[in-house]
Amino acid sequence: MSKSKKIASWSAFSVVLLLAICAGVLLRTYGKMIHAGGGIQGIGKTIAGINETLNPVNGFPGQDKLTIVCMGIDDNWTNSDVVYTANARTDTLFVLTLDLQNKKATMLSIPRDTYAHIVGTKNDWHFKINAAYTTGGPERTVATVNEFLGTNASHYMVLNIDATKKMVDAIGGVDVNVEHEMHYHDKWGHLSIDLLPGPQHLMGDEAVGYARFRHPDFGKKPTPEDGDERRMYRQHLLLRAIVDRAKTFANVTQAPHLVDVAMGSIRTDLTRQQLFDLAAIFKGVQQSDIQTASLPGEDFRGADGAWLYRIKPDVAHAYADWLVKGDETAARRLVTVVVKNGTQTPGLAQHAVAQLKTLGYTDVQNGGNADRPRVQMAALKFPAKAEAARTVLLDTGVPNPDAPHDIATGLGVASPVTARETVKPNKVGWTPPPAVTVTLGQDYAAAYKTAVASGALPPPGVMGNSVPAGAN
Repeated sequence: MSKSKKIASWSAFSVVLLLAICAGVLLRTYGKMIHAGGGIQGIGKTIAGINETLNPVNGFPGQDKLTIVCMGIDDNWTNSDVVYTANARTDTLFVLTLDLQNKKATMLSIPRDTYAHIVGTKNDWHFKINAAYTTGGPERTVATVNEFLGTNASHYMVLNIDATKKMVDAIGGVDVNVEHEMHYHDKWGHLSIDLLPGPQHLMGDEAVGYARFRHPDFGKKPTPEDGDERRMYRQHLLLRAIVDRAKTFANVTQAPHLVDVAMGSIRTDLTRQQLFDLAAIFKGVQQSDIQTASLPGEDFRGADGAWLYRIKPDVAHAYADWLVKGDETAARRLVTVVVKNGTQTPGLAQHAVAQLKTLGYTDVQNGGNADRPRVQMAALKFPAKAEAARTVLLDTGVPNPDAPHDIATGLGVASPVTARETVKPNKVGWTPPPAVTVTLGQDYAAAYKTAVASGALPPPGVMGNSVPAGAN
């Protein structure tokens, strides 16, 4: 994607919100005591009047979920080296969905260069989705995102330029594992990144660099961290690191400062009281309660030469149905499944493929026999390997980490072996498409044979079963 003098600053509104949650719940709990002691004025007075017996969900009448379009605006600098925000664009854009009943959160990132219809513009303008903020502020951005995803978000947050740095410094830094070396320097954009691989404790400026890195210095070789997809991946890692740090760092004396930083960093149509209600609702949030994903797509050059990002509508809607609307079955449309036969029972893989397709898995592939010689080779005195006793599911990084369990349940496998090994990018930053590879074992074969013997399923090769005798 094209380089700009105005290097965008990174932001993550869920970080701000969750920090407000971590700090706010402490104030909600101890606010009266603090106020009585006179140690806090502004925030103490706000919290002191809260009735602890009220259910905070009442702050959102008639709503089980809260959907917020979150925007991080880019840095614009004058020739006099002064920050200003005129004509700013959204560098970071995502939809944050908060389940008020189950106390879970999802974050769906939308790449800033995504090609979309900008709602409310003359001649139905189509361009980068981050132009919606430039032409119509947060309201137009919300409308554009809702049309693009088919959602109905009703709230927004806009993050102050320096929010991430301030938040990380406020909690004393964060611990992350830097996977690859990153170096980038831009005097105009006020950005200097020099990070080496390995576990590190990052303060504000370093954390911002970790989250903003998109390509190395001009003329340097590409790195595995190049591109918006890897940048969004690091932002999600930083989000989780900040939440973990805030939970261990915050205490009653530090809470007011954290809330001050959070409140001073955002512009939103949510009231201050609603933010504190969210603090009370999500006081026990854990990493496992936060599901994050980024919309996948591909770069292309527009008619005017600008680099854009194309996301297929069916993919965008599947992600939105899953993470924003809460339809767990929609995630099945996003998972590639490869089925292999780890037994000597013919037709097993094809039968499992058919089963999964009926459940809504649309990209299911027959991977043939697992790694063992075929029957023909066995006849040439190459003995076949032993059959797999249990079905094995290997997840190489599919969007829904619960997919292996869902697949095993759909196949009727009670005690499978599961493993997750995320695919790493190669030297030029390309990452192979993730999938769940299912190697069927004797446990699945036994159930299949029982169904055939009982007449519930026809034997391989019989009319009504599309699997020919001897097939995988």
